[in-house]
Amino acid sequence: MLSFDLKAALDWEVHKADPVRWVEDCGLLRDKAGNACQLDENQRAILNPANKRVILNCHRQWGKSTISSLLCFWRALFYERSLCLLVAPSLRQSSENFRKISDALETISPKPELDEENKLTLKFSNGSRIISLPGSQKTVRGFTAPDLIIIDEDAQADDELFGALLPMLTNSPDGRLILASTPWGCRGHFYKIWQEGGPEWLKIRVIAEENPRVRPEVLEEARKSPNGALWFRQEYCGEFVSDEFSLFDEARLKRAVSNDFEEVDAEDY
Repeated sequence: MLSFDLKAALDWEVHKADPVRWVEDCGLLRDKAGNACQLDENQRAILNPANKRVILNCHRQWGKSTISSLLCFWRALFYERSLCLLVAPSLRQSSENFRKISDALETISPKPELDEENKLTLKFSNGSRIISLPGSQKTVRGFTAPDLIIIDEDAQADDELFGALLPMLTNSPDGRLILASTPWGCRGHFYKIWQEGGPEWLKIRVIAEENPRVRPEVLEEARKSPNGALWFRQEYCGEFVSDEFSLFDEARLKRAVSNDFEEVDAEDY
């Protein structure tokens, strides 16, 4: 169980029901100068427990990893024996995401009691666990009924990884799945869900030009980058673009193909 001192330091029942209030009341979201920030509408929607399936298409450096880490922390802190899986395509990304969770822990006073703390795992005294995993279907198998799965940079994750994670939620009716990424071409499960996912998916798109935290001169520098227009459209505008060396992209091929054929009797030829 978590200590009484920690519960006394928080508005426990209010914060348990509302992660937005918890983040803002505790000043957990801060800018680079260390000043507390208010959550914007998209950040609030990601934190909202009512949104069980979320796909986030956002520009680089928007802060998706920070919000995802805070959500893992909130779930583990307020709900005993929770299991939160924070997955990324590489071990380096997983480690960086986990560092943000550790940083958030330091902002709570008194600090929650931990039974285990290593480079990729936190186990709270209430039995909750936050586990950061590199993105391989071999490394994620074996976990049962997680309460929260977050796949960071999901567009670059293998479809086999998504296929290994999704069935884990079968016996977790309240389990949440959040896919967060910058686009990575017109391919894979991230692209397919963004294009074809049903009403069960909350789709959030954030482009750099609409983000007041992105300075205009930074955006202009990126626009003039030698990486090219397709790179800028993908990294800063949330567009799914095909390889610039492809003669035809997938969207054009789909428009060119039709299944509406009239039956022809071979004997007529």
